[in-house]
Amino acid sequence: MLSLNRYRLVDFATQGYLLFVACVVLLGRGNHGWLWAGLHALALGLVHALIHFNSAPTTPRGRQWVRDFYPILLFGAFYMEILPINRMLGFPRLDPWLMRADQALFGRQVAEAFLPTFPSLVVSEVLHLSYLSFYLMIGGVGCWLALRDRRAFGHFVTVVALVFYVCYATYLFVPAAGPRLFYADTAERGLFFELYGRAPRPVPPGVEGGWCYRALDLIERHVEIPGAAFPSSHVALALITAWFSWRYVPAIRWLHLGLALLICGSTVYTRAHYGVDVLAGWVTAAVLFPLANAAYHRWGWREIGSAPSANAP
Repeated sequence: MLSLNRYRLVDFATQGYLLFVACVVLLGRGNHGWLWAGLHALALGLVHALIHFNSAPTTPRGRQWVRDFYPILLFGAFYMEILPINRMLGFPRLDPWLMRADQALFGRQVAEAFLPTFPSLVVSEVLHLSYLSFYLMIGGVGCWLALRDRRAFGHFVTVVALVFYVCYATYLFVPAAGPRLFYADTAERGLFFELYGRAPRPVPPGVEGGWCYRALDLIERHVEIPGAAFPSSHVALALITAWFSWRYVPAIRWLHLGLALLICGSTVYTRAHYGVDVLAGWVTAAVLFPLANAAYHRWGWREIGSAPSANAP
């Protein structure tokens, strides 16, 4: 019998997102839609089993940790499926609109202009490192809180998951690949020529040799997907996770805040996002964080083996 009495808010959100994506691919009537829906139905069952069999007071500590942490483990999988689902649904890329928005707001393509304006290897490495630090902001802060303060971790994972799922759902319907399209044989490169009468400037000599530049390039070629640029979840989640460090991990609060602010520039410097993506990331954080935080404070975090509680910290 299906029992939901061991679910937390983050569990309902995760299962709801899986069900949402399954419905989207079915209604989209794309190739292999039934296969994708079946895989999500299987994931629904596996997540339910994970929750059901690891929520008793006698559950070993290691299994409790997996039961608490599993949404963070799924973020990457949910991210990687965005591109194939984009292609299945067939929505046009939003990039031409974003390019024109950058031109209207800034008088240029900020991502194309930023790196050549500051061609220093030191500047490049600092900004590329700040971009890479995003992954530690999610996994690192999450691990620290999961091991040190379960209630604080419950607050963290609930809010972060709710914001991620809204961003991911948005990407399914408004795909945007980002400014790297300028440097490939794409319609966006043609639009760049139309707007500026020239080719985009290449990466300055010397910058490509940096360790952080090469590490990010490796991630972009094998992990990052074109289709999740607007709004910038990097910006939104960097700012939100900085709030959690400020509240729960004071030893790194200033470092985390500094890196989060640098990410607002590095997303453009690394040519991952348009300027308007960054602005939309700020708006996303400003709108979704209070809503997700209020939802957490309303429904709370149920400790394993306890009754539901709305007494959130």
